[in-house]
Amino acid sequence: MYKKLFGGILLIMLASNLAAQASDKKSSAPKFGSRDMPILSDIDYSCPDKWLRFGGDKRKEVDVFIIYPTVIESYEEADSPYVRIDSQLMYDMTTELSHSEGTVSEWANVYVPLYRQLNGALLSDLTSYKLAKYVNATPREDIFAAFDYFLKNINKGERPFVLFGFSQGAELTIELATTFLGSEKYYKYNRLLVAAYAIGMSVTKEQIVKNPNLRFSNNKYDTGVILSWNTTAPSEIASGAYTSFITWKKGALVTNPISWETDEMLMHASKNKASCLMGSDGTFKTVENYANAVADKEHCVLVTTTVDEANYEQMVPTVSKFHGGDIAFYYESIKQNVKDRIGAFYK
Repeated sequence: MYKKLFGGILLIMLASNLAAQASDKKSSAPKFGSRDMPILSDIDYSCPDKWLRFGGDKRKEVDVFIIYPTVIESYEEADSPYVRIDSQLMYDMTTELSHSEGTVSEWANVYVPLYRQLNGALLSDLTSYKLAKYVNATPREDIFAAFDYFLKNINKGERPFVLFGFSQGAELTIELATTFLGSEKYYKYNRLLVAAYAIGMSVTKEQIVKNPNLRFSNNKYDTGVILSWNTTAPSEIASGAYTSFITWKKGALVTNPISWETDEMLMHASKNKASCLMGSDGTFKTVENYANAVADKEHCVLVTTTVDEANYEQMVPTVSKFHGGDIAFYYESIKQNVKDRIGAFYK
């Protein structure tokens, strides 16, 4: 009788354990946030000439999908409000792409689609709301079409991937991570997301909830997450100018790109692995102990106090003078973090 009773208890415990495991798997399975179908443009991304980078030798175990920033300021009527996808200027932007590509290319196969981006000549007259309205039309439809092609014909659900975008590219990265991957058609691919780096553009909780699988990163090893920061000069905080920047949204979440935490602890420049800055001769140079960082939750920005503001000009009145430093100031720290998150994904 004892043996039968003991055996029965074991069976009950085993069944309970299996049920719990099944429940855990079910609760951790990807979910969709919307039945709305993402709108794709009719650009044919099976054509090699629609890509700036197409994976290189494709030997790495991870892919990265990069969306480049605003790179063209054109006053031709044909480029208003969106730059033609066959513009030669798009193919000539190696300098603008090198910073983004350099942080990830050592660890992943790089894919960079061309897209009809919002013309940089219009940025001075926009608000953050108007910017989002423009970008979330033709540019988003192109990027959605490119990512659809990438997932179905290149990645094929076989490798984890990183999303990486800066400035206008970051706004589109946010849309990929939230609207696209939160949709019923594509939500299954969330299991492959290492991280979405939306650099130089605000992301809010209201955007993130579009994808129930996504959350804002809390540490340097988080995966399946999105992270974001906007580097801002102290004088821009003091004057209140930051609130008029098209990269800023009220309530934005902020990642510290040295600690990779979201608290307000000041991280000294000595903790920053290194910056990558362009010298007067046009070449990039590694500079140590250059930029510190603190996540300013009150103003919803990242602040650095060790960079001399006098060395930086505000190129566009609607963005910070430090906007170009979002990647440059924290270059080696970003590069290390991409490696760390990929490693964490495989553990």
